[in-house]
Amino acid sequence: MAPTLYHNWPVPITDKSESMSSSQKLKCLEWLGILLIPVVLALFVALIIFVVKANSKACQDGLRVEQECHNVTSLLERQLTQTWQALQGTMDQATTCNKTVVTLSASLEKEKAWGQEQLTREEKLQGEIETLKQQLQGALEEVKQLRKGKEASSKERETSSVSSLKAPPGSVVVPMYLLLGLRALLA
Repeated sequence: MAPTLYHNWPVPITDKSESMSSSQKLKCLEWLGILLIPVVLALFVALIIFVVKANSKACQDGLRVEQECHNVTSLLERQLTQTWQALQGTMDQATTCNKTVVTLSASLEKEKAWGQEQLTREEKLQGEIETLKQQLQGALEEVKQLRKGKEASSKERETSSVSSLKAPPGSVVVPMYLLLGLRALLA
């Protein structure tokens, strides 16, 4: 590393040089004072203008409007929060409704299947009823024929004997049971 050389210039210390520097200091202070006074006056005037404008009606109106705007903004934020909460509640209700719809749809499908099953059973029963009606019609025809035959034989018996007027009780009971069974099926 190369050696660093410092050279100090000799400063003569004398009374004469000190007095010059104090006069120079005074001149600097004078200049500084001359420059600072207009700056201070300008700042003071600016402060007065600012205070006057700050207390003016327009500024007061602006502050009032700003406060109203802040109040309206706060109100709108509260309303937005309430609306958001209501929306969340509505979305929860919609979710619940959707679940209910799914449940009801499943129940409806079960009911449709049950209804189809009932229709099938009803058609089957209608077929059986038709068959029974035909059988009953056939039985009624037989009863009519038997009655006609009985009436014919009764007339023959009446003519032949008075004691045979009474009909046996079993022959009348069977058609009555058939008629009662038919009424029960139709009802």
